[in-house]
Amino acid sequence: MVKFMIFFTGFLIGIASLIPGISGGTILVITNKYDMITNAISHYREKENILTLLFLILGILLGTITFARIIEFCFYFFPNGTMIIFSSFLLFHLPKFIRQDVKKLKWPWFMIGLFSIFILSCFSIHSEKVIFDYPEITLSFLLYFAFCGAIDGFFTILPGISGSMIMMLLGPYFLYKSFLAHLSFQTIYFLLPLLFYFIGDGIGFFLGSKFSLYVIKKFPAIFFNIILGMILGSIFLILPPFPNHLNTVFFYILFILIGYFFYKIIQKVI
Repeated sequence: MVKFMIFFTGFLIGIASLIPGISGGTILVITNKYDMITNAISHYREKENILTLLFLILGILLGTITFARIIEFCFYFFPNGTMIIFSSFLLFHLPKFIRQDVKKLKWPWFMIGLFSIFILSCFSIHSEKVIFDYPEITLSFLLYFAFCGAIDGFFTILPGISGSMIMMLLGPYFLYKSFLAHLSFQTIYFLLPLLFYFIGDGIGFFLGSKFSLYVIKKFPAIFFNIILGMILGSIFLILPPFPNHLNTVFFYILFILIGYFFYKIIQKVI
């Protein structure tokens, strides 16, 4: 039963890894598995911890592959609406994050987090929301994709911040989820870039867990204020501009309400 719950937690993290605005680390905190998983990563050579991490990884892989097609469908038919829903996850999560983790605002660290997101966005690579023309798979591309996976994994384990949100700001997110969504026997070669991405993801996950354990223990107020700034900056960057035409305002508000509805469902499930 314990292993099934770890697998299910991994499944939820896999889904969260494709939803900008929901952090895998936050899911671990909510499900009371954060200490267990970070401890298992820190002592990964022990037999029990190897089994724990294996069930977690299997859950993450299944959750990611299962949910990728749903995300691809949403971006294909409702690109801006999907972005509004993702932004809503960030927006509605803020009060709980501030109440539980930030507690007291420290402006210098908050501003560092805010500006760091805008600086990251300057290095973004433009990418279509639905990919049809895939890049040539070369060694340099595979190494680049592994590096992207490491960034994703590093931020995924941090409570409050979403690795997929960082990937969306930088650009590789849309290519990654398209590789997953269109993986089939006809596109079996997609496994190669995904394998490199997952290897980088695992390395980033490991390093992120070490980093988060240290900074949360030593500098919790500084850490969570920086994360708060990053979350707010991300909302400004990924939220589509508010429409000028009255007939599209209704749909904008509708997608925000849909985002709130799904956010509450996710909160109850986890």
